[in-house]
Amino acid sequence: MKIVDIIQNWSGYFTYPIYDKKGNISEEEEERVRFQMSINLHHGTFTGTATDEESKHLFDKPAFIKGFIEKNLISFTIQYPCHYYINEQGKLTIDPQEKHPEIRYTGFFNETEDEIIGKWEMGESPGEGDWGEFELKKG
Repeated sequence: MKIVDIIQNWSGYFTYPIYDKKGNISEEEEERVRFQMSINLHHGTFTGTATDEESKHLFDKPAFIKGFIEKNLISFTIQYPCHYYINEQGKLTIDPQEKHPEIRYTGFFNETEDEIIGKWEMGESPGEGDWGEFELKKG
């Protein structure tokens, strides 16, 4: 990937598993959420902001992004303004007093398709907690 100091806009989606009433992951379904990010790329590192269709109505400012690019590897974190979660009634809820866990994204840039495809995870240790996939295209 050619690294240029520039502001770039990307859009796509992330997924996460759907659980049944017994707490098991559905093998056939996943939630797909559209999201957009705007990053300022500078010598292989970047910062920026992100919004998603699921949570944008909850916050008065976008999530913060920080990451790096090394060859075709893309790695970044997203930090929401505060903690948000799905409550026991199935509704999105925020806790302004609590920090949202950092979400780690890792993917690879495909120059032919001009897209980034990868996985995300959120938890205290890699492999624990919530996880899913994502795809982004420039523009």
